[in-house]
Amino acid sequence: MAIQFTVAERGLLPGEEDKHRALYPRLRSRETVDVVDFQKHAPWPSAMSPSNLIFALGELQRIMLHELREGKAVTLPGIGTFRLNLRGDIVVRDGHYQGEDVRVGNLLFQPDRELADRVQAMPVDQHPYGQLLTAGAKEVEERLTALFQCHETITHKHVFQAFEATLSAHRVTTLLKRLVGEGRLLREGERSQTHYRPAPGHFGR
Repeated sequence: MAIQFTVAERGLLPGEEDKHRALYPRLRSRETVDVVDFQKHAPWPSAMSPSNLIFALGELQRIMLHELREGKAVTLPGIGTFRLNLRGDIVVRDGHYQGEDVRVGNLLFQPDRELADRVQAMPVDQHPYGQLLTAGAKEVEERLTALFQCHETITHKHVFQAFEATLSAHRVTTLLKRLVGEGRLLREGERSQTHYRPAPGHFGR
């Protein structure tokens, strides 16, 4: 099965038809698989039970932490190499270098060469999910009117699902801000509780 992608900046809004945008592919699926949970339902036989896998992963973490604390890189054969990434500033005091808030920023990962080669050889479907480039004014009117026929108020998620094949999540945010600024939508709530209702005279209300 080929890997599917979508266009990260897909979806021009009304009035942006002449706007040049940088288009690039982005994985359609953002799902994360827990290897232990997967092991419980693996479609092929495995010699390692989930409990043994948990134990092995715990041992790997213990060894990695021990070696990383000494500044060493750690290689997992067939997987790749982990090393520390330091952040902070260097200042000069009395003619000597001194760290200022130097800390471990994150782990850097370099995949095993064979693993990287096999990943890069994976087939990718060349037909992106979401072929429509423009969400026209008529389409926006029709889809939001349909949403408000089913919901008293709508959320970002409702609009994204309605335009999933056309607009990215970022473009939905832009659309909602624009409609609020134009006085066609009324915004209520904050952050995760944010929802929208139509202003009088708009979207069938």
